[in-house]
Parts: sequence; structure tokens; C-alpha cells
Amino acid sequence: MNVGNIPRRNAIQFPDKTALVFEGKRWTWSELNGRINRLCNALGSLGLRKGDKVAILTENVPAIVELNYACAKAGIVFFPVMSRLQPPDIEYLVDLSDAAALFYHPDFAPAVEGMRPRLGKVAHYVQIGGDLPPDTLDYEAFLQGGSDDEPAVEVLPDDVYCFLCTGGTTGVSKLAMGTHLNALCAIYTTISALGIRPDDVGIQVLPLFHVIQNNCLHPLMAAGATVVLQHRFDPVQYMRAIQEEKVTVAIVVPPFLFGWIMSVPEAMAYDASSVRVFATAAATFPEELKKAVLAHMPNAGLYYTYGLTESSGGNATVLYPDNAFLKGDSIGVVNPLLDYRIVNEAGEEVAVGEIGELLLKGPAVIRGYYKREDETAKTFRDGWLHTGDIVRRDEEGFLYFVDRLKDMIKTGGENVFAKEVEDALLGHPKVAEAAVFGLPDAQWGEKIHAAVVLKPGEAATEEELAAFCREALPGFKRPKVIYFVDVLPRNPSGKVLKHVLKEDFTA
Repeated sequence: MNVGNIPRRNAIQFPDKTALVFEGKRWTWSELNGRINRLCNALGSLGLRKGDKVAILTENVPAIVELNYACAKAGIVFFPVMSRLQPPDIEYLVDLSDAAALFYHPDFAPAVEGMRPRLGKVAHYVQIGGDLPPDTLDYEAFLQGGSDDEPAVEVLPDDVYCFLCTGGTTGVSKLAMGTHLNALCAIYTTISALGIRPDDVGIQVLPLFHVIQNNCLHPLMAAGATVVLQHRFDPVQYMRAIQEEKVTVAIVVPPFLFGWIMSVPEAMAYDASSVRVFATAAATFPEELKKAVLAHMPNAGLYYTYGLTESSGGNATVLYPDNAFLKGDSIGVVNPLLDYRIVNEAGEEVAVGEIGELLLKGPAVIRGYYKREDETAKTFRDGWLHTGDIVRRDEEGFLYFVDRLKDMIKTGGENVFAKEVEDALLGHPKVAEAAVFGLPDAQWGEKIHAAVVLKPGEAATEEELAAFCREALPGFKRPKVIYFVDVLPRNPSGKVLKHVLKEDFTA
């Protein structure tokens, strides 16, 4: 079981079919697999062997796809660095990963040059095009120097395939160790859940430094579909590509990306009727937005998925199109390769309808965190992944996300879930986004605060939103302070950084 078998098998079955499209260039499966083999063998020429680590720092370009599969074939651990982090965080993570080689896009050359003196474990630097600094290899020349023979390396299911940064919503990211078996379970359950076919064309705009690779890139490629890769998100380019390439599978996480598209008339002018699968996750997907998506993608089935880096991606649960509106608030049903429990603080399973922490077990659950034994022991206990997510189950077995355990606010002796307050605020017609959090208070323990982003062109007052909340929420759940902000702070995966909001508004 090797993730690298994906291009190898497709080069046999679909040699002349387009595998990858990027900025007007196209590669067939035969061409792409040949390039991957050359890169894999070139890595060997540097003395890199199975178990070594290789990092890459870039946004979406073909090199990140090629290096991903090249490392997999060689049994080398692939580490795509979160490119939107600040240089000190990038330096910390590259050093933590023990990477022996660092590949990077010239956009990041100044940052890499600044950190080189302190990256003592990195022996080789490879730049993906551009003017080369001293002691740096050129990516294309390096790749072309390798043989296109298939590498003969035995890779086992439990070998570590990649390091992926966790969300880091509370501070410093960790490196999640995903095995080949972990990734392949996520890949093939996604193919099954979304019904991806060889004749599909998928668009990949979400960043490939994220676990989303297991649910977007790899499933499309493993099914033999064509992937339209985009360097970074631009609403007009995104919608133009859907029309021109006749994209059939669009996966956008979280839904605010689609919200950005809808606010750009030029983007909305493109024809998206070719899309038959629209999948999203990681944030609320309200009925209003679902209807708006279907109005522009009338032939699409709407899928909502839930997952986390520790479960190898966003298909631990799936809500299928048949239930997109019938069970609109649900995150779906746990996929058949995972066992689950919902437990209270004592570790006891809760009854139907009661809330508790979601625990997951199965072959998609990762091994743990690299060099973080204590945190691994806290999160993975007795074979169960403790997700830190509060959910409930209805009588039919559908799950509903309530909140993150760490986001629960304790005020006046009551527990308040931030998401419930956020959902209430999002019900106001002028509110685009909301983040709710608690700040210390001498009287209440914690006082509920909200940071709100209004829809473009709208204006509102704190009293107006407070009055709206009085109709929607009981007194102890209402935000006591409401701030208006232009944008919510987010990590590179799009998750709101509530610890930043707490720091900002405490100050």
C-alpha cells in the first residue's frame, strides 16, 4: 500500500489521458508519472533514503504534486509546510521535521535565505524556478537528471507517508504523522462517498499543505480524473476555469470561499452548470447558501463532510445530497471504516440527543504527533482519537456538530457553546461572519463577546444586534459585548483564531 502507486497505475491504464492542468499547460498520466519517477530517482542521487524527510514551501504549483508522489514512491516522508505562516514559524516547523532537503518556490526565497543559517539539518536546497541563490539546485534541472525508471522501494502500509501541520488555532502547530494506510483509507472512502469517476474533471484550489490533499487532490487522481490546479484562490480565475475546463467536481472549504465568489459579479457571470459534485466542510453551511450554490450550479449534488487532520481528512462523516436539506444542520453519518463513541467528561457514552465529545477509531486515524509524545498520549487514548469536538446524535444516527470543547464559555455557572451564539448572529440579514468567545470577568467568570463581520455595504449598531439576540437567545447566552471588524483572523487552513481575538480585545 503506497500512495505513489496512484500515478504508477494510471500511467498504465490511462497513459494518454490528461492528468494535470496548470496555467495553460497539460500533462498526461504517462508524462506526469515519468516526471515523478525522475524526481524520485533524483532524490536518491542526493543520498536520501526511505524514512528521510523532505519539506516543500510553496503554494499550489505542479512541483508540490510531483514531490508528493515522488517521496511516496521512495518511502521518504513528505512535509508540505504551511506557506502562509510567518518565517519564524516556518523555520521552527522545518527544523522540527528533521527535513534533509527543502524545496521552495522563488516567492519564498527571501524567507528561506534568512533562515538558512539556522537550519542545520537541511543539507540540500532546491528552488522551483527563478534566479538561483548560491548553493541551490534548480528544480527542473534536478528532476531531469533522474532516471524515469520505476523505483524499487518496498513501502509498507504503516510507514509514515507525510507530516501535516495541525490547525494551530490555539498557537504553535504540531506535525501529524499520517501513514500510507491512513491516507489511502481517506482517499478511497472519498472516492466512494462523492462518486468520483475517471471522466471527472476536478478543480484544486485549496492549499496542498493541508490535509485536504487526502480529500481533494488524491481522490481525483486515484480515480483517474483530471485535476485543474490553481496557484492560489482568485474568484474570477476559479469560475473561469470551471466554465472553460467543464469542471465536474468542486470542493471548496470552508464555504466563505464561495461567499467571496458570490460577491464578485464578474465571477458569477461564468457558467458552472457542468459541476455535478459540490462538497464543502469545516464551517456552517446554511440553507440560504445551499440554495445560492444550487442556483448557480443547478446540476450539482451538495455534500457536507466533517473530519480533522488526525482522522486523515474531512470525510470522517458525510452528509449526502439526499439529506442536504432534510438534515440540513447535520454533519452526516460516520463513514464505514471508522468506529465512534460520544462520551461525557467521565468517559461514559451518552444517550441519544445528549451532547458529548466525539471519539474515533479506525485505519484512517493517524499515528500521532512527531516528537510530541505527551500530546500524542493526551489525544490518542486506548486506541481512540479524542477529537475535542462536541456533537450529538439523533434517533436515526445522524450526527450534529455542537462546538469545539475548547470554545465552550463558562459564564455565571452555565456552559454556553460559542457556535450556538454564532449561529444566532448569522441569522441576522446583515451579518456575514461571527466569532464568539469568552473573556475573564470578575462577576460572571467569563463574559460572552462577539466579533462580527457585516455583509458588504451593510451598516449596523451593537444595540441592533443585541436586540436581535434578545429574540433569538436566552439571557445567559447573549453576547454582552459586540465588536465590528473588517475581517476575522484565520490560520492558513481558514479556521478562525479565537486566541488572537481574545488577545486583541483583552488588550
